[in-house]
Amino acid sequence: MEASEKLTIQALKAHDKVHPKFKSAGRNLKQKSRASLLSSPEDPNDVKNKQDEGSNSRRSRTLSTSSQSKKSEPPAPRRSGITFFRIVAATRAWQRLAKKKSSQAAASSKPQVRLENTYKLEPEDSKIFIPKNAEKIIQEIFDSRLQLVKYDSVRSKLLAKDLATVINKKIKDLEIPRYKTVSSVTIVENKGQGLKVATRCIWNTATDNYATYTYTNQSLIAIGHVHAVYFE
Repeated sequence: MEASEKLTIQALKAHDKVHPKFKSAGRNLKQKSRASLLSSPEDPNDVKNKQDEGSNSRRSRTLSTSSQSKKSEPPAPRRSGITFFRIVAATRAWQRLAKKKSSQAAASSKPQVRLENTYKLEPEDSKIFIPKNAEKIIQEIFDSRLQLVKYDSVRSKLLAKDLATVINKKIKDLEIPRYKTVSSVTIVENKGQGLKVATRCIWNTATDNYATYTYTNQSLIAIGHVHAVYFE
């Protein structure tokens, strides 16, 4: 064994005594030193191949770092120029403004109709609310809509609203001038019980009036009311 090899082995043993954590590293160094001392000199072609591999690895690292830096860079702000969509939105906005201005100008150009006061405090005899006509309308609607209907606590609410609106439209078709009408429908289950429905209004007994009609079948009881008030 040569003197240089002995010195390296002694130095490694001393290192292991001082730093016991790095014993494995010391052993690896021993093996490498022995292998390097015993092995023959390397071939120059192998050295060149290793150098080429190192340069390639360095290039790949530089490329990866450059790609990472590009990814980390914030995105470039968009150009806030005039686009096709902005032009379309602006033209639509101008069209809306032009339509509004034209409609306002047309409304201002039309002459306002002024009506003189009639000073009528009561309706004419031929144009008053007649309860019998309203009762006929309620009866016709109830007979056509409630003949085969069974009472249901949920559906009866919607049905009552629908019947009230239909009755009110039919009353308006009578074309009684200056009368305001209010219609209401009440639907309850028919179990042979007694029932009373009362209404109270403050009105002029000479001009205002009401109409009522009650419909019954085996399942339900429907009560319709129409109140008509003369509007001065």
